[in-house]
Amino acid sequence: MRRPTLGFQGPLLVVFSLLVSQPVSPQPKQVHDSKSSSIKPIIWRNPGNISRRNLLYGPGSPELTPVEPFTFIKEVKSGESPKFIVRDARGDEWTVKLGPEAQAETVSTRLVWAVGYFAEEAYYFDEVRVDGLPTLSRGQDYVTGEIVHGARFEPERRTMVSGSTWDWRKNPFAGTRELSGLKVLMILLNNFDARSGNNRIIYVNGPRGREARYYVTDLGATLGRAGGLGGTRTKNDLVDFLSTKFVRGVDERDGVVEFDYDTRPSGLGHLSVLQPFYYRHEVNKEKAMRGIPVAHARWVGSLLNQLSAEQLRDAFRAAGYSEGVRESYVASLRERINQLRHLRPSAPARRQRSDSMAEKIGRFNSRAVKQVRTNVVNTFSKVGSTIKGN
Repeated sequence: MRRPTLGFQGPLLVVFSLLVSQPVSPQPKQVHDSKSSSIKPIIWRNPGNISRRNLLYGPGSPELTPVEPFTFIKEVKSGESPKFIVRDARGDEWTVKLGPEAQAETVSTRLVWAVGYFAEEAYYFDEVRVDGLPTLSRGQDYVTGEIVHGARFEPERRTMVSGSTWDWRKNPFAGTRELSGLKVLMILLNNFDARSGNNRIIYVNGPRGREARYYVTDLGATLGRAGGLGGTRTKNDLVDFLSTKFVRGVDERDGVVEFDYDTRPSGLGHLSVLQPFYYRHEVNKEKAMRGIPVAHARWVGSLLNQLSAEQLRDAFRAAGYSEGVRESYVASLRERINQLRHLRPSAPARRQRSDSMAEKIGRFNSRAVKQVRTNVVNTFSKVGSTIKGN
């Protein structure tokens, strides 16, 4: 019998291409250091007295801030946010980012840095003049003449050499509280773009010699609602940030924290299964944030709890938030920190028998395949009905 053809396959592929064709962030030039195996990898460093950390400047300082006048060099046309490069009065080059990520990233870098993790410098300007600024191909809505509104400046430091990306599940820190703590921060900030492509090893000459520092180098997709491709996900949106619960509870079987955080594809996002590599990448991004032990979550919560309300306010002042929005974010963050502090481990539930790893993997794969098939069939049916109705 002749198989029926899917007459709506073409429109579906167009929809899918629009979903997954987000611009890719520019990748810094990778360095292949023959001596890299002897360089100490570091993901966290004891921040000392956290209550004295300056969140108005974060990983930067007043001496390192960009200095006017700024001269336009070139536009960066890759990446999701509008960006361009300028040179300041000292001759330093800066990448200027526009759009909703500018404020969110300025805050998030400071919070990550405050508790001992590595973060890139970020300085925010409500408005700034850029000499020689042409008409931009993206982000022109944020420009009036040569005045740019809502701009985040990130420096290109010659003392920092960019290496390869690093994976959340395959790195030298697997199973440590320091890695878990960084994951908790990504969830706390509702970072829906916590993919390995935004993680990078930066080589720096530290106090005890050359170090391989593990950074999350893009924290712009934060302070909104976390979600997957095809779902509702936002950045720098107070209402959406307040609508999420953060901690849902503790899984009694494993003693790990259950968070209100799901970045798996949903709705039309399930069409990404037509691109197996991309779909696997999206699913793995969400999986990497699971399995955080209660003790690890409480540890990073104890660090965050040392930050005063005024320090948290400084992080938002640095990003130019209005007082009302700033106070609402600070109150919400304090509540999330308290949720971490008050976590208590649950007694593991008794099991009649211990399943083998092969059995567990087999059942998981079977359920995953069935779910993907169901999602794709349902999505095709809905889209097909819509197309036929039109």
